[in-house]
Amino acid sequence: MKYLEYKFNEYLNSEGEVEIAGSTFDRNEILYKMDTDVYKQAFLTWKEERKEILLSKADLILEAYDTQSRFTRLSSIYAKGQIIPFVGAGMSMPSGYSGWTSYLKKLRKETVVSESDLQALLDSGQYEQAAQVLFENMPSNAFNEALDNEFHQDKEIYGAVQYLPKLFTDSVITTNFDNVLKRCYDNANCSFSDVILGVDSEEVSRLIVTDSKLLLKLHGKANTAKKRVLTEAEYNEHYSDSDVLKKSIEAITSSTLLFLGCSLGVDRTIKTMIQIAEDKGLDNIPRHYALIGLYDEKDKLTKRDELAKANIHPIWYDGNDDHDECIESLLLKLSEGRMYD
Repeated sequence: MKYLEYKFNEYLNSEGEVEIAGSTFDRNEILYKMDTDVYKQAFLTWKEERKEILLSKADLILEAYDTQSRFTRLSSIYAKGQIIPFVGAGMSMPSGYSGWTSYLKKLRKETVVSESDLQALLDSGQYEQAAQVLFENMPSNAFNEALDNEFHQDKEIYGAVQYLPKLFTDSVITTNFDNVLKRCYDNANCSFSDVILGVDSEEVSRLIVTDSKLLLKLHGKANTAKKRVLTEAEYNEHYSDSDVLKKSIEAITSSTLLFLGCSLGVDRTIKTMIQIAEDKGLDNIPRHYALIGLYDEKDKLTKRDELAKANIHPIWYDGNDDHDECIESLLLKLSEGRMYD
């Protein structure tokens, strides 16, 4: 896998470049050019060592937050092929794409909105409203062009997201605007058979049960405002006024979801899942799971209780640790090490 080779080269070069006769060289280049077979054997040895280190890390994470039994249940469902990954912005950030907070702060500089006014909205979790304020302070085509430039460019893909095609061979759901998932699956020669948008609820309801290789972009695409869900007005239109996204979310939550790279604040998606759980009853819908960073132990029970209303059950890791490595460790554990094969 290209990502593992990148990590191996990063490891080889961690002590800096080598200077020979006034010229500098990367250590991985020297080893590869000296003897390709030696390089390959060193890579295989390093990969096995890394695998054991990460599996041990996963065990420590599960022990630290006492989630071994929950993870065992998740592993059992995964082994039956009954999990759909729900992928958030945290899985694209290692590839250089902005998270929502940093993107909105960057976009603010193109408006007359004050830093303090925007920060107040972000601090209170009003991301839809923050996007709406920025949208109203720019020409609509300038707002759309900025979003397109930020998320529709094809950057080099890095991080644990590259394991997903090997781990999840059926449908995938995302609220991300970027094309990272589509490109990951294309690069792994297991392209999606269809890409549909969340507001096309009739297609979602039909295809999610009949199409085994579907990419559902729940909130639309970066390169078109049509069927997009980003600003408060767009959320109201598709979540409140027409309820089309509720129908899509109801369709996808009929299967067990595994949230990856999602902060899982109480946004419209989670509120809709809570509403569906209340309507149907928690005992009548599948349990969902999330690999999620915990930044402060004091927040643990409050966050657990919020997610439990949507029947989402957290598998915590230290939010102050390397997110991508923690997720990689837990995914490696979930696959029983097979994703390194």
